[in-house]
Amino acid sequence: MKLYKTDAVVLRAINNRDVDQLLVLFSQEYGKMRVMAYGARKTTSRKRGAVQPLCFSRFLLHQGREIDSVSQCEGLEAFPELLIELSRLCYASYVVELVENSTIEGEASEIVFRLLLETLRQLGKNDAELVARAFALKLVTLAGYKPVLHSCASCHRSLIGREVGFSPAAGGILCMDCARNKPPDSFIRCNRGTVEILKLMLVWELSKLEQLKVDAGTRRELRTLLKAHIEYYLGYQCKTERFIEMLGGSSATLNNA
Repeated sequence: MKLYKTDAVVLRAINNRDVDQLLVLFSQEYGKMRVMAYGARKTTSRKRGAVQPLCFSRFLLHQGREIDSVSQCEGLEAFPELLIELSRLCYASYVVELVENSTIEGEASEIVFRLLLETLRQLGKNDAELVARAFALKLVTLAGYKPVLHSCASCHRSLIGREVGFSPAAGGILCMDCARNKPPDSFIRCNRGTVEILKLMLVWELSKLEQLKVDAGTRRELRTLLKAHIEYYLGYQCKTERFIEMLGGSSATLNNA
């Protein structure tokens, strides 16, 4: 019987049979992994608290023939702030869904793991919407799909004017001269100010995002641009994003839903 330890974030917990749960974890050493937590749904189970979605826990795992299982576990961080406000919970769910659907099982990434953990911490005390958008931008960049933001992705000239275009297919920002030569439905018009926010999100630590003053219009553009870029390159439509849009998108709207 081979046992091994790992610290991991619980991305998702899927009920299995009467009292078991299939866990989707993301750990520093093993990346995304699926393990079975037998008996975790029993009210008397010691595993119960540590296997909840969004928890950061320490696991002692038993290597099985078909799937590994949880022998013991203890919670390290539960991020209770994420459960107090609907907006924080929604954006935390958005973050873990992106991780689950953009990573390969068994492929470790210390950078993604550390980014995920820091994001969950910042979501509980910072502007949750901006933290989640910055996370998405950093994650897609780590996947190799960094958008061109400092010049036109087509002609490579410096950007001028207040309005620019954004085209995932072209790789990022377009000057309006190049954008006008493309089909209208192939790019998204946006304000230069939104591009400047994206630049800061890419290089700033998440803890600094509270310094940004971002109006509702810019937030909508950030959501639209990042959604288009992620869907184009990762080939995935985030279900939590659709739920956030349905409720209005902003933190204030979500909390009043």
